[in-house]
Amino acid sequence: MPDAPFVPVVPAGGSGTRLWPLSRRDRPKFLLDLTGQGRSLLQLTLDRLAPLADRPPIVVTGRAHAAAVREQLDGDVRVLAEPSARNSMPAIALAAAHVERESPDAVIGSFAADHLIEDEAAFARAVTAARDAAELGLLVTLGIAPTSPSTGFGYIESVGDGGADPALSARLRAVGAEPVVRFVEKPDRERAEAFVAAGLRWNAGMFVVRASVLLDELAVQIPGLAAGAREIAAAHGGAEEQEVLERVWPTMTAIAIDHALAEPLAAQGRVAVVPAEFDWDDVGDFAALARQLREREGEVRCGEDGTEVHVVGSASVDALSSRATVYGSTDRHIALVGLEGVSIVDTEDALLVLADEKAQALQQLVGRLDEQGLGRLR
Repeated sequence: MPDAPFVPVVPAGGSGTRLWPLSRRDRPKFLLDLTGQGRSLLQLTLDRLAPLADRPPIVVTGRAHAAAVREQLDGDVRVLAEPSARNSMPAIALAAAHVERESPDAVIGSFAADHLIEDEAAFARAVTAARDAAELGLLVTLGIAPTSPSTGFGYIESVGDGGADPALSARLRAVGAEPVVRFVEKPDRERAEAFVAAGLRWNAGMFVVRASVLLDELAVQIPGLAAGAREIAAAHGGAEEQEVLERVWPTMTAIAIDHALAEPLAAQGRVAVVPAEFDWDDVGDFAALARQLREREGEVRCGEDGTEVHVVGSASVDALSSRATVYGSTDRHIALVGLEGVSIVDTEDALLVLADEKAQALQQLVGRLDEQGLGRLR
């Protein structure tokens, strides 16, 4: 078992425009029960992390969502509220600085609040292996086995046998990890197919590292960001806490952890990957959500004419010759005839009918709401 205490960190941000109108500015997707399990994505994330935590998890979210996040929390979970959105690195650094101040040897693990993972036992094994690797002083990520040559994810290239440092490689292999060669940004289709054929893994943005190592490495890459996180954490609980937060936070570089640390440290041979063996989905759009619902037991309307309609919510639905997913709890009766691969979202103030094959285009439509005078719907 790993020696250092483990503290889960859950960045909870984003607006979820590709799941509108379920997801709104004031109700982002991590607060929603998208799969009808009676638990939001945030709650499901904390549920699978709870057995692994040695200290209370930390959720980092925007001020606008902090109250709603607290309403969903079960047990002893801490919430840090960001004054403004500044991407993943400041959020994770802030949590790391709080952890470092309280437990200097602790390992943190950063896991997004809005992803789905079914095999919790396999997830726990992968996190435990990552903790072991992190105790070697490395930044460790979990690499997902691709199910398709997706152009929507970044990729991780690793060295299965050997590496620049044979001794370190051997120690990593002993705990189930591999040295990372490089992170690759979202590729085009041809490159994605080549990556999958070569055995590269998806980068799901899950990182495990000693809190002190993260901040020390960040101090080399972006000194002001590390110093700012530590200054805010040092003021926590004191009379100047809010003044320091308001003054320092806007000065911290807005950047993703991938660009701030993962990529430069990989070039130095200081990143490892644990090949994860669990199903994972970032539920990035309605096509992904429909795929998840098709794989779950739930309320399904089927018919001899090929009808297969999955319903989330209390909507009254009747269908002929249709394959669709319906999200709704209004009093309207929904009737479907001859639809194939469609998502229907019925809310009190908006109705969306979306071809799943065009799911990625939804954010363009949502982006036009403000200019059409319909910003209230966002």
